[in-house]
Amino acid sequence: MSFLAPLEDPEESIVSETGLSIFNIFELLDPLASKVAARQLPIFFKRSTKKDDDKKIPGTRSKLYRHYRTKAKIPIKELREKIFKRIKALDQPLDLIFFKNTSVLEKLFYPFTLFNIFAIGYLMGKFPEWFHVYYTIMFGILMPIRFYTYYKTQNHYYMADLCYFVNVMCLTFIWIRPDSIPLFQSCFAFTFGSLAFAVIAWRNSLVLHSIDKTTSCFIHIMPPCTMYIIYYGIPESYKMERFPGARKSIDLKKNIIWTSFFYLVWQSLYHFFITVRQSSKIKAGKRMTSFEYLTTHQFLNWWVVKLNAPWPTIVYIVLQYFYQLSTMLLCSIWLRYKFAASIFLMFIFLCAAHNGATYYIDYYGKAYLDEVKKLREEVEILQQKLDFTNGKELEDLEISNEPSPDHLDIMNSNNGNHGSDISITSQTSSILSFERDKGD
Repeated sequence: MSFLAPLEDPEESIVSETGLSIFNIFELLDPLASKVAARQLPIFFKRSTKKDDDKKIPGTRSKLYRHYRTKAKIPIKELREKIFKRIKALDQPLDLIFFKNTSVLEKLFYPFTLFNIFAIGYLMGKFPEWFHVYYTIMFGILMPIRFYTYYKTQNHYYMADLCYFVNVMCLTFIWIRPDSIPLFQSCFAFTFGSLAFAVIAWRNSLVLHSIDKTTSCFIHIMPPCTMYIIYYGIPESYKMERFPGARKSIDLKKNIIWTSFFYLVWQSLYHFFITVRQSSKIKAGKRMTSFEYLTTHQFLNWWVVKLNAPWPTIVYIVLQYFYQLSTMLLCSIWLRYKFAASIFLMFIFLCAAHNGATYYIDYYGKAYLDEVKKLREEVEILQQKLDFTNGKELEDLEISNEPSPDHLDIMNSNNGNHGSDISITSQTSSILSFERDKGD
């Protein structure tokens, strides 16, 4: 995603193509091979006093300025070339694995998914204090794969959706601010709200051999499981020491305010960096977003979609907020009753499993029926061709066996001669028999 692109300043053009700024890190993401117009932030500037000038002694800031201008520079051009060379070297084998030889990968990923399901259940029951570590490791494994596969298919703007933002919030709470009560309750509300219900709304399918579908289930099911373990699963003493923000202090009004605040932060960043900054790519069909998919596929004929811009976007944002708000209101139940939260998590998992079973039966069953139908049609065509060929051969054979007129005359004459020969033979035999009788 092309994030901040600073405006060019003629006075600072001297450092525009030579250094690395934080903005260029984001510029490398979309695309990785884009040409980056780099700028250095003028943290240090040359400043010396008249006294230093008279003594010709460089001041402290002057030394820092020289160091910044000479040694501290990061050559963006060389860095970009190195990054591109490494990416190019990795791209060919990764493309072969994830796109061209998928059957081998799917055979390996199937037992990997089964093992993860077993490991998740085992850790939740036996070692719940390590569950957040396992969640972090799996996130670190699956997200680079998701980014690469989505980037190659021009779908990486999906990774700016709310579900990824919530996963980052959960990791922030786990490893950076575990003492923040508002952050924990917002994470709990988002995970048990928008993320959990997305399994039902977006029909996330637990297809064991598919990396894409299993990863989608991971980012929607693992965060609520992690928040559940932190809130209910680990011992109270360990929770107060490791996650003091997960204490049982429920204030629904504050929770709504904080959750709405984090939602507003995400929606503002998403709208600015994706909807506005990348509108040309989205309209040209080069990138796909959730809003673009809904308005061009599922709700193509809805009257709101046909309104003039920006009303469809505004309606989508408002509806998404109320959807998020309505789902998070149920979290007051999940925060008070452990049994209800457990039943809800099992229900979400079963929905994902049912969607996966439906995918296997419908997709592969339909594919099998299509293959049988196609084979039947091919057999019928071959049978028709065979019948036509046999009929033609029989006609040719009958035509070849029909005698010609000359041949018929010869046959008739031969038949007449053959008849006279028979009459002569019969007459001869009659005379001989008469003479034999007479002699007797």
